[in-house]
Amino acid sequence: MSRKTNPFRLGLFIITGTFLLLSSLAILGAGKIFEKPIHMETYLNESVNGLEVGSPIKFRGVKIGSVSEIGFVTDYYVSYEKSSIRYVYVRGNLDHDLFKTAEEQDVFKGIRKEVASGLRARTVSLGLTGQLFLEIDYVDPKKNPPLEIDWKPEYIYIPSAPSMLSRVESAVESVGDTLNDINKAKIADAIEDIRDVAKSMNNFLKNSDTGEISKTLTGTLREAETFIARLNKLLAAPEADNLVPDAAAALRDLRNVMDSSSGDMVAAIKDFRRTAASMNNVSGSVEQFMETPDGQSTMNNLSETMRNVSEASEEIKAAAKRFETTIGRVNLMVAGQEGNIQAILENVRRLVENLRELSGEARQYPSGVLFGDPPRKSSPK
Repeated sequence: MSRKTNPFRLGLFIITGTFLLLSSLAILGAGKIFEKPIHMETYLNESVNGLEVGSPIKFRGVKIGSVSEIGFVTDYYVSYEKSSIRYVYVRGNLDHDLFKTAEEQDVFKGIRKEVASGLRARTVSLGLTGQLFLEIDYVDPKKNPPLEIDWKPEYIYIPSAPSMLSRVESAVESVGDTLNDINKAKIADAIEDIRDVAKSMNNFLKNSDTGEISKTLTGTLREAETFIARLNKLLAAPEADNLVPDAAAALRDLRNVMDSSSGDMVAAIKDFRRTAASMNNVSGSVEQFMETPDGQSTMNNLSETMRNVSEASEEIKAAAKRFETTIGRVNLMVAGQEGNIQAILENVRRLVENLRELSGEARQYPSGVLFGDPPRKSSPK
């Protein structure tokens, strides 16, 4: 006969077992529960198809964390409407056990030094499955510069490098562009032209006199040998030995002249600089004066004066025209009265002669002129 099950003992056993299980889990995972994760982030300027949340983060093949978030930088740092940046945002959690310190700032300082040495993050395929993981490794920092960003990353920032697939795509695209350029350059036509030239040369050699061509080439070679012989003879002359020393002496003399006149050249340059500085100061003073109210008033007065001068010149031109007209009228009048003027001038001349005779007699016989008769004329003997 089977023993009847005690429900109280069964329930107590289940509760006690559950409590012990939960206690064990809490004790074993307490460190992980209360442990603050170390976050890192990177930005990729390519497709991340195959990279998912939970994908491993590896450093040279060793797993050091996992991807925790994937999105776009426009969701975190920049506005979609105000910026043309379309980077992919990837955030990951790094394991605490890999770092000696638990302070995130200390980890950040160490990784920043490694970034300067070429530490980069890039996506790598897990074989033929198409799954990607984030690999962190060292590359040439000159060939893989960080992406341009205008914000401050919130977490530890590791710049990205192009993935192998991206490099292959770029190489294929470059080859395609090169082939397009070759097609545009019409290389086939150029090769056909070369073939035509070769055919023309072949036909020329077949149809030409080979003996005559060989004679011409032989003559050319002889002339070249003669020229080389003359050149060797010229170089073997004693004057050629003195050519290099003479050139060196000329250079030394030129250097001595430059050294002796360097002080004067420096002084001249200094004077030129002072003159340029003075001219700059004068031009600056003139500009400052022109910007002042007095300068503007002077310019206004100058423009008014130039306007008055222009008006005065117009009046002078008009007066000159009137004077010219008057002179013309006087000339016409003089031409019409020329006979009368000559008679008047003749009378004036006679009057002057009479006055001259009267003044002569007055000098000889002053009393006779004033009180007596004129002297008698002397009779000729």
